[in-house]
Amino acid sequence: MIDLSDAHLLGKGSSRECYVHPEDDSKCVKVTYSANRGITREEMKHYRRYLRRGISWDMMARAYGFVSTSRGVGAVFSLARDFNGEISGSLDFYLQKTHETMISERELRSAMAVFRSYLQRERIIVRELKADNPIYQRLGPATGRLILIDGVGNNEFLPVANYSVLFARRSLKKRWKKFEDSLLSSYPDNPVLRMVVENLQR
Repeated sequence: MIDLSDAHLLGKGSSRECYVHPEDDSKCVKVTYSANRGITREEMKHYRRYLRRGISWDMMARAYGFVSTSRGVGAVFSLARDFNGEISGSLDFYLQKTHETMISERELRSAMAVFRSYLQRERIIVRELKADNPIYQRLGPATGRLILIDGVGNNEFLPVANYSVLFARRSLKKRWKKFEDSLLSSYPDNPVLRMVVENLQR
């Protein structure tokens, strides 16, 4: 039993809370608090599929299975930290810094291009890409990478993308376009983001 009473709360979504693992600060624990308790188990099925395929975990949080906690059953994942030891912030956190851009246009363009290529190469299927799904891990003062921490899964009626390379790439292309559109809609005053998206669409 892992006691989460005094654990650091990283964030709270529509159905889950995420805590720093009290016994290992390189990991986090996600606990479901809503009635939709099947979401994590469904998500873990996809992680087990990726584990069997032997994918690279460079840009996706790695899953370590379930544990018992003081708040119910929890799922353990890797926790990304920046080069200075700080917990990595979400892409949303950085994109909100409109007037004091914390990531240069070059950094963000490179990170998004590499992340898109990673998802395509490893055929990572996502339910939805949003700005708070990937975090931006700072690897140095002027370099970093995006890491997917949430949204893994397939909510299509016929989930053929789970088994077909062609359909997986089609699904990812469609979701990436929606991702770019949602970013432009959510952060209309961020000039760096607009330049990055326009460059990626060329």
